[in-house]
Amino acid sequence: MFFASRLKAGYTLVEVLVVVSIMGILSAMGVAGLQRAIANARIKDAAVNTAAFVERVANLSSQRNEVLCLKIDPGSPQTVIVVLDDEKKDCSSPKNGVVAEYSIESPAKYVQRSAGCPSIMTDWFGQNAQVAFKPRLGLAATPPEGGICIQYGGDDIYGAVRKDRTRNRVIPMWKAGNDGTQNSSWANWTEL
Repeated sequence: MFFASRLKAGYTLVEVLVVVSIMGILSAMGVAGLQRAIANARIKDAAVNTAAFVERVANLSSQRNEVLCLKIDPGSPQTVIVVLDDEKKDCSSPKNGVVAEYSIESPAKYVQRSAGCPSIMTDWFGQNAQVAFKPRLGLAATPPEGGICIQYGGDDIYGAVRKDRTRNRVIPMWKAGNDGTQNSSWANWTEL
């Protein structure tokens, strides 16, 4: 009996392998959840910082008393640039020369209204959108409606910056998942 208890003093190789494999499975599940949490945090950060940049552009337009145009940099979908407007004051043919720019971290990118952004939103980057930041006495220079859509890589994680006409301010928003039936409104988005 003394000899038999001495043989059982350690762990067998099978027991160690079972414990290591269980730890591997649990850590793999944790890494997947952590990656999703990182993506959510980055897109929220991009939306909040882009909203602050839009407010800065509106203030800059008022300070300079000039019409400014916001567009995606042709060389990088992570960068928005601000340029001066031409004589028409509608951003139909902006002048060359960057006044200001802002970049977000890859893989997040600015997109023209995609499948994940509400179809009711006037896209500030679209061809026929009112993207001109015009100085107006007593009001913000941001366009009266519309916004910017941000997507995290190819995932269904979206951020948006939209002008709320009722509160007359720019609001950063966030959404994970893309249910095509819900893209007609802001109902499934969360304000940040």
